[in-house]
Amino acid sequence: MPNEGWKRNSANAPVVLFDFDGTLIQRQEVFAKWAAEFAEKHGVPLAWLLEADARCAPGRMEFFERVKSRFGMQPTVAELNAQYRQRMSELITLDRQVHAMLADLRESGWRLGVVTNGTADRQTAKLVKAGLYDLVDAVVVAGVVGVWKPDARIFRHATARLGVQPGPHVVMVGDSLEQDVAGARIAGLSTVWVSHDRLLPRPGPRPRHTIRTVTEAGELLRDIVS
Repeated sequence: MPNEGWKRNSANAPVVLFDFDGTLIQRQEVFAKWAAEFAEKHGVPLAWLLEADARCAPGRMEFFERVKSRFGMQPTVAELNAQYRQRMSELITLDRQVHAMLADLRESGWRLGVVTNGTADRQTAKLVKAGLYDLVDAVVVAGVVGVWKPDARIFRHATARLGVQPGPHVVMVGDSLEQDVAGARIAGLSTVWVSHDRLLPRPGPRPRHTIRTVTEAGELLRDIVS
């Protein structure tokens, strides 16, 4: 029997919120494109860039300090980082399957939102480049509202934007147990963890549902409300 909290009614239409980086957009795929360009332009071994990225993530300044120190580039670390941020935003595309999943959910009556950490300018540019403003009903960027995940208030900002009260009829889908699952649970939302084939650690936040990739969210949500 479906959870009663998921039933459609005029006051509690089903709403799904998505994390952006790592959920709707796969950062590693975008980075691989950037690294290939950077390697060709500057003569830096691609394999070295990929390995250094894994060792320095998420510290970009440390990453570019390593690049500059190893290969003696003229731009400063700050300049390299600024160029990187701009180009990463330009390289973003929304996977066709993810686009189709979001469009199908909207056609099925779901209201869609994005809740993302990050600065206003960077995240807005990335969301626009991905074409998400045409696909979702609300976007909440931490740098705009001044509250960052996992703070429950950012999820309440999102539900307010969508004109609904927090509750089990609102779902948060994300790849971070700490930022997405834990915060959304405190806000009273249902949670779906995108595992990317990772095992659920113990102890730690417990999602209500687990899926392997974000494209599986569409079928899961339709099954829950059916």
